[in-house]
Amino acid sequence: MRYKGLTTFLVAFIFVAVLAGCAKSGGEDDKIVATIGSRSVMMSEFNAKISKLPAYYQNIAQQNRERFLDEMIMEDLLYEEAVRNSLDRDKEVKQVLADAKKKILVAKLIKNEVEDKVEISPTEAKFFYEEHKEEFKSPPLWRASHILVADKKRAKAMLDELARGSTFEDLARANSVDATATRGGDIGYFRMGQLVPDFEKACMKLDVGQTSDIVRTQFGYHIIKLTDKKEEGAQPFDKVAGNIGDILKRKKRNELFERMVSDLKKKYDVNIKEDAFEAPAAQEAGSDEEKT
Repeated sequence: MRYKGLTTFLVAFIFVAVLAGCAKSGGEDDKIVATIGSRSVMMSEFNAKISKLPAYYQNIAQQNRERFLDEMIMEDLLYEEAVRNSLDRDKEVKQVLADAKKKILVAKLIKNEVEDKVEISPTEAKFFYEEHKEEFKSPPLWRASHILVADKKRAKAMLDELARGSTFEDLARANSVDATATRGGDIGYFRMGQLVPDFEKACMKLDVGQTSDIVRTQFGYHIIKLTDKKEEGAQPFDKVAGNIGDILKRKKRNELFERMVSDLKKKYDVNIKEDAFEAPAAQEAGSDEEKT
């Protein structure tokens, strides 16, 4: 019988419980919600079980309390039956539990010595931003509207209407065959590589306010109007502060972890045998050379 799946389940489930900390009943009356033989399942036990779940799953459990209680009882029944069958004394189960305990303790140590000590001050984040502004540049952006029709003859008619003074937005609303018609043909802002190449090439040739000739793509025939253009520029700090925080936390987390491991190697006098994984023949050859 294999327990690989069981190991994964135990580590994932118990790891969440360890990191969640001790749960409180939340002040509810400690009333009985179910009985299993002579044992009573209390409301405080039920709430404590839910409080140890990640926030997302807590919401699901609260919305499906009866189902969660049923699954909680099922887990207890399965556990009792497993113990009754002496599976808690099974050699492989003991090994799985030992491995799970090891992983849980390691995770808790890392949380205490690394995760809980990672703090980034606003000053650090601002300094990093000033030193790496080039990395937070926004790309050039274009904004365009179009009139999209199914055939070239219809597209030519649109150009004629524009020449006679019709407004671009009104023609788009009345004639475009795609969803942008409701917005007067407005596509919104885009950067290079987001739209089909022929459409983008036509936009690059236009000045703001200028209208193109007929442009054909796989979607049909377009008349394009460039409505705005934003040059490349540094994004403001407030817009990228979150990303900077993530970068600095990851960097500091790695530094703290590597320092902790290095200190532990010194503390416990770790000595790696560099030839431990060499083939026996290579070891013998090296030994012969030393003798000569």
